[in-house]
Amino acid sequence: MLPALPLLDCIKTMRREYVFAILVTATGRLTNPIIEPVKSAKPTAPWQAPPAPPTTPQEASRAADLAAPASSQINTLNTKADDMPKPSATSTPKPNTEASLKKPKASTPQNPTLMSIDLPPPRYHVGRTKNKNLPIYTDYKRGGNLHLTTVRRITGDLSQLRDELRVYLNKKEEDAKVNTLTQHVIVKGHHPDMVKNFLEQRGF
Repeated sequence: MLPALPLLDCIKTMRREYVFAILVTATGRLTNPIIEPVKSAKPTAPWQAPPAPPTTPQEASRAADLAAPASSQINTLNTKADDMPKPSATSTPKPNTEASLKKPKASTPQNPTLMSIDLPPPRYHVGRTKNKNLPIYTDYKRGGNLHLTTVRRITGDLSQLRDELRVYLNKKEEDAKVNTLTQHVIVKGHHPDMVKNFLEQRGF
């Protein structure tokens, strides 16, 4: 039977050698790590060399047959482009906007002439003012809604002048009146120019 002390020393030495071996292996892995190559996610496409030129007559005819459809498609596209209608050089004339915007000038109304019928000689007389003007005046009644034309300085038959002015101005019978108090002939509406033209043609 072995003594107890040498056995304990043997166990201690074995433990030391085991721990030393573990430390050696661990330090070796740390100092010399194993580096594995990183694999790319996408596989790289292999380089493709350009096709070799045809060497035999069969390969040349096959290449010509493959190129024929592409050339025919190009020709059809060119013909379609040529068939498309091109804009004509002669463009439609633009409307003259200035002429269309210009409004036609209103023709100035000509002075009406006396009726073709023969009027009897006037049995009235219309005297002129101090300034040698005919006594024709315009007036407003009913707040400006009623326009009147008045002839003053009349002597003689006022009813004849009233009837002649009514027919000349194409008025109704109630639109031409005689004021017996003032000896005036009053016509509805503003017609100073037409009444003046009528009296001048009658010789006043």
